[in-house]
Amino acid sequence: MIRLILMTALIAFATSSSYAQAPHEHDSQDSSEITEQDFQALGCLKANSNQRYQVDLGNDKKNDFLSLCAKETNNSAWCAQLVRPNENSYNAFKCTYGSNQIHQLIHPDEATWKYPIEGVRVIQDLQAKGLKVCQIYNWWRPEPYNKNVHGAAGRHPFGTAIDVRFCTNGDADRAFKELCKMRAAKRIRAIGHYGSASLHIGVGDKTANTWGKSCI
Repeated sequence: MIRLILMTALIAFATSSSYAQAPHEHDSQDSSEITEQDFQALGCLKANSNQRYQVDLGNDKKNDFLSLCAKETNNSAWCAQLVRPNENSYNAFKCTYGSNQIHQLIHPDEATWKYPIEGVRVIQDLQAKGLKVCQIYNWWRPEPYNKNVHGAAGRHPFGTAIDVRFCTNGDADRAFKELCKMRAAKRIRAIGHYGSASLHIGVGDKTANTWGKSCI
């Protein structure tokens, strides 16, 4: 009975908090509120051997990716943040891959690297306009980790986008307007506004759209 009550409470928490399933075109911003054990109790999806292999393959290319990013962005410090998954999703990451997996993700397909690197250039251009950026907190988010944080299926698993946290909501709103101009110029394909200081910058997303806020 106690276990049933605990499970009911966990499920109620998960469905009423930021961990709840996001709408189709949204990515959740994840949650650090739920422990790894809670994720397991809620039925966390474990990565299979091939999925773990892809993560390890990408991690083996970390230095190559960072070298290329540095070369093409004038040694931007943002490159290092691209390979670090969202710190707020740490427990979901560990539940997916196990406690021994380094908290790091690099897409193993080098053909995708142009997307986050262009994302860094976009950030640099926004900063040049006086907008304050605090963090890149998502790039590649493969399955089933992406599903465990309730991310949209057609975005981060393909390595085509980054999520960026601006230092204030005002900076995010002004950045959204600038990103709309970039989208009109076909520099990026999608923009997501999370109703906070965070934006999704879909440099190469297959679905070209906006959500959370309109460019019009």
